[in-house]
Amino acid sequence: MNHALEDPLRKPEADGEQQQRGNLRAHVESTVRNAIFDGRYRAGDKLVERELCELTGASRSILREALVSLEASGLIRRESNRGYSVSLLSVRQVYEIFELRASLETLSAELFAERASNAELEQLGQNLADLEACVASGDVTQMRLVKERYYELLFSGCRNREIRRALENIIDRVHYLRGRLMSDPERRQKSLDEMRRLTAALLERDRIEARAASLAHLTAARDTVLAGMARDDDTPSADPDR
Repeated sequence: MNHALEDPLRKPEADGEQQQRGNLRAHVESTVRNAIFDGRYRAGDKLVERELCELTGASRSILREALVSLEASGLIRRESNRGYSVSLLSVRQVYEIFELRASLETLSAELFAERASNAELEQLGQNLADLEACVASGDVTQMRLVKERYYELLFSGCRNREIRRALENIIDRVHYLRGRLMSDPERRQKSLDEMRRLTAALLERDRIEARAASLAHLTAARDTVLAGMARDDDTPSADPDR
């Protein structure tokens, strides 16, 4: 083993401190992210550092590092002299997010039907059963987490790592929109029916039906988000160019 590049002055405890700081930052980032996904902070809400420090138990320096990462994901934004707030998506951004999802997730569904192992198909069926139980109980947080597991399985089982990588830049906003959709009792039941159709196609390894079911689910989700934005007056227009 070549030790020529090792720094003889570097102390082992320095590496340990860096790792500990990194783990703490990841924990803080996850806590703030989940607070947004679960509706504690909604689109446009200002994020007050004092409150977030109390929520996470972190110092301001660690919190600020975590906020920079969340800003990079598009989940929050920073304004000069005003600090951070939860990003308020425009109609155009919603259209673009769902266009990208429609392109990649329908392909994922088609490839999963062809390439997934029998064990992955069995796990997918279990994920659907878990989702049904969450919808029946009305546990919105668990609904979101189960759907995240469902789609992570879909992305891994399709055997194309570039699909998941291509979605990385929007994944936080996808989870945020999913949480928003799951808070609507009518939409969550319709979504469950759509997921049943998708899962049935995947279990049958029916590529064409899986793609169609995935597209139908995404189209319905997009239309519900846009209708909610118009109702809540999040944006002044439904024009996709805005």
